[in-house]
Amino acid sequence: MRSLEPSRVARHGARSSTGITLLEVLVALVILSVGMLGLAGLQAAGLSANGDAEQRTQAALVTNDMIERMRANPGAVNTGGYAAVDWGAIDCAAAPDPFCADRGAAAGACNAAQMAVFDAFVVRCGASDRLAAASVEVQCTDNSGTAKACADTPFRTLIVGWQSANGGADGDKSIATTVRP
Repeated sequence: MRSLEPSRVARHGARSSTGITLLEVLVALVILSVGMLGLAGLQAAGLSANGDAEQRTQAALVTNDMIERMRANPGAVNTGGYAAVDWGAIDCAAAPDPFCADRGAAAGACNAAQMAVFDAFVVRCGASDRLAAASVEVQCTDNSGTAKACADTPFRTLIVGWQSANGGADGDKSIATTVRP
């Protein structure tokens, strides 16, 4: 009988080690699954942040375009022409009259106020192409962004707003830049 006993132990030991190995594999799979879900969440958060960064870059480009246009038209800046534009009423389907592009007879015939309206049209409609629900506004302010009468300050604050592509809690976003063009 002694010869049978070691074989029972050997078979019994093999059987319990097989069960433990299967359990270890299942635990490892659960841990791996949780880790992979964490990585998927991290990937989604990275994509969302990348989309937000792209929108901010586009808003900065719109802001720079407007600043350069204002620097090219100091007459309208000094008289408050850009702040007087009704930015919300700009219709991108209907070009302003006169069309003060850099070519043709109308370009040379535009005064500073007409050029400000044309610049507002170009920048506002360009912003709509780049950003969802875009808005652009120019305000007369002091260097800290506090509203002032245009005749009392050389500073202008440009505000570019948009609807976040991420939606949800992000909602409306904007950047404000105060400059002395």
